Amino acid sequence: MSRTLLLVVLLALAPAALAQTYSGTLERGDDTLDSGEYRDSYAVPVRRGDRVSAVLTSRDFDPYLVVIQPSGEQDDNDDCTTDDLQRSCLDLVADADGSVRVLVTSYAAGETGPYRLEITVGAGRRIVASGASRSGDRSGRGAPATPLRLGEPVDGALGADDGTIRTGEYADAFTVDLRAGQRLDLDLTSRDFDPYLLTTSPSGDQDDNDDCSEGDTSRSCLSLVADQSGSYRVVVTSYAPGETGRYRLTATASGVPRETTAGLRPVRGGSPSTRYESGTLASGDATLRTGEHSARFSFEGTGGPVTVDLRSRDFDPYLIVTLPSGEQLDNDDYEGALDRSLLVVDTEPSGTYAVIVTSYAAGETGAYDLTIDGVGTATTVASPVAQGVRQERGRLDRDDETLRSGEFVDTYTFDGVPGQRIAIDLTSDAFDTYLLVSPPRGATLEDDDGGGRVGHSRLEMDLTEPGSYTVFVTSYAAGETGAYALSMDFTQRFGATPEGGRPPVTRDVGGDAGPVPPTAPGSYRPPTRRVADWTLAETLRGELDATDARLASGEYHEVHTFEGEAGEPIRTEMASDRFDTYLIVTAPSGQQVDNDDADGDATRSVVEFVMPETGRYRITATSYRAGETGPYTIRMTQADALVPDPAPFDRIVGVFVGISDYDRPGLPDLRYTAQDAVTTRDAMIAAGMDPSDGILLTDAEATVANVERAFRELARRTDARTQFVFFFSGHGAQYARPTAQREDPDGKDESIELFDAALLDDALDGLLGRLPAVRQLIVLDACFSGGFAKDIITQPGRMGLFSSEEDIVSAVAVKFEAGGYLSRFFADGIAGRQADADANGAVTPLELSQYLLDRYTSDVRGTGREMIVSRATRPEHQHLVVDRGSLGLYDTLFLVP
Repeated sequence: MSRTLLLVVLLALAPAALAQTYSGTLERGDDTLDSGEYRDSYAVPVRRGDRVSAVLTSRDFDPYLVVIQPSGEQDDNDDCTTDDLQRSCLDLVADADGSVRVLVTSYAAGETGPYRLEITVGAGRRIVASGASRSGDRSGRGAPATPLRLGEPVDGALGADDGTIRTGEYADAFTVDLRAGQRLDLDLTSRDFDPYLLTTSPSGDQDDNDDCSEGDTSRSCLSLVADQSGSYRVVVTSYAPGETGRYRLTATASGVPRETTAGLRPVRGGSPSTRYESGTLASGDATLRTGEHSARFSFEGTGGPVTVDLRSRDFDPYLIVTLPSGEQLDNDDYEGALDRSLLVVDTEPSGTYAVIVTSYAAGETGAYDLTIDGVGTATTVASPVAQGVRQERGRLDRDDETLRSGEFVDTYTFDGVPGQRIAIDLTSDAFDTYLLVSPPRGATLEDDDGGGRVGHSRLEMDLTEPGSYTVFVTSYAAGETGAYALSMDFTQRFGATPEGGRPPVTRDVGGDAGPVPPTAPGSYRPPTRRVADWTLAETLRGELDATDARLASGEYHEVHTFEGEAGEPIRTEMASDRFDTYLIVTAPSGQQVDNDDADGDATRSVVEFVMPETGRYRITATSYRAGETGPYTIRMTQADALVPDPAPFDRIVGVFVGISDYDRPGLPDLRYTAQDAVTTRDAMIAAGMDPSDGILLTDAEATVANVERAFRELARRTDARTQFVFFFSGHGAQYARPTAQREDPDGKDESIELFDAALLDDALDGLLGRLPAVRQLIVLDACFSGGFAKDIITQPGRMGLFSSEEDIVSAVAVKFEAGGYLSRFFADGIAGRQADADANGAVTPLELSQYLLDRYTSDVRGTGREMIVSRATRPEHQHLVVDRGSLGLYDTLFLVP
């Protein structure tokens, strides 16, 4: 980056900001002000001198904002402008260290409905125009905004009779109506003062500029491409408070507004890789089978990520993208916004992708804007999206660029897309590090000592805008120099709807799209109720009733939110004596954990885990069956979160069988499978098993008679408080059954092939039944082993892990030097303590299952050439089969010291 461009960017960015958007609902049962208005409350930690901005938007009631400083001083606002009854705005500077409280309420008592609140800390200038407050004070004294005529210069003047922004600068406000895809160019000049330009989009996104070029304090410039149709606000102000004088503002637009068409095409003046469409859902349009109006478009895959962004201020937009394979992705409320849906699709280089624009509820109509970014040709698509881990080493020196406040700075850039997550670490032993990241648009993020010490700055970001991001490496104090290390760790999450435990639901789009993946709570349409200042140690009372929103499968639901910190444990428990509870907790990235019945109790649901990331978590309270209603409670706590349940056993015993050298016709020798038994036995010893309690049978020792003898011996010297483990790695097969069996309708028995003969599934069930141990874990790493599940997981306390489904073969895990993937992964999870996700010293069925599934997903790509059953070389992929029987998700399965 050149010196001139760098300084322009830095001046435009300073000071940086950290923004958070909340969705909530004012409703009956909320706390009220003394004058009767419902209100929700949010707390924002601040330092003295931080600039705090708040914008409250609602289409259902006249919003009213109240902000209380750490000192107790109060400020409030009704309307951002005198004619804007849907938005309230406040901008202030924190007068002390502590917390600023933001109260969301309404102008009149009794008003209810959904709202959106955006709070920005440390931001640059945010406009607060005229609007009477209850105290009679006005936060700005300017006249209502004046419409701009494109192409016609405006000659005006800033003076003492103009309105001001909170920081004291005089300001004139204008509006300009744009269609999505139009480019707006603004040029502001003045000989009397240092001009400053600000713009605000219909959704509240802001851009600003001080100087067009370095050293030119008489001119400010801004260019933007509208990503939504509507009225954009343009504010002319000065760099410093109190400046006055004449100015000239020129606004031009390129990209002719288009009529709605049946396809998408580039717009003149926009990026060649971005396409826009503005249209209207109306009566007479095509409809989905469920009654929603719809419009259909398509685009060709590029071999890279494509962002599909749908916005509407007239209805609740719902977005569906159908892949060439027929798989369907959908999104309702992107990041909780009621007016936006967004999907990022990782496309193939060929193939047609269908885009369906529709609404959340049947019959909704109105205008919409659709943007598809990343669909240009190979010569016009933006740089490849950053991936993996990028390491940089550098040094702040006296000949580097400097910020206006005197700090030296180095810059780096990367290209990102919505849905990516990035963790950036800046470390130095020579100076106090300071880190800033500027997105393509919107507020800059910054951190001083977020890494836990002076000299370590850290930012974790979920990217929400496509384009080029800039990373600024600088110091806390002016003039500091020295070497540093910068690490940028990227993880991509393109287009996937978070998986959940609810049954699949289908939104029928009229025959050209397949089943819809389960709708994620992150996509639920509010009403959502913000639980203000939740301390993670409170009990919330709520009620499901007919006024609540429904899931696509018919269940009523309510959504609550809380702010969580990465690495902290959390336990959430939902209870009701009126209906069968169902609880879902969703992380900021969309990862989801859910539970139906806690320990078999239909009135309780429990989710317990270590929070994987910092940010806003969603708690979805719903029912197991559609239409159920009634009161419920939700209790959140960290005090007893992740405390392992007492182990129901005093001792671990096991039989560990592995065969590599077969001496039977038709069964070739295998690699590593005998070693698998040794490795697994060692893992159980690491989990507390006495070596004398683990019977190891390998190769010629692993006969049917010796296995039966081992079971009899352990049955004789154990009791009910014993955990029994049976492990096998080797050949598996299937045999035709002479008689029908209702619980096994495929007409086949599965077997594990021992050294001298087969041991069938029913025979293994009989051996397990002779053991007094009430807790039994069966681990089979063999072809077709998934068929054992329905024959041996027949008694309480049994859990089974099987390397493949009943009609799929299993591969040799050559790259791990193991006979099977399950053998290696199971040993790693227990002996290496990798399955103990919450690091509390206990492995639960949920943790072990999730760990194994994650390892299968990342490391098992196909059957490969070396098959455990050489006569059955099949193209299918093997999949882990888990049957935990009656064991609860959070039961203690193993203790791992």
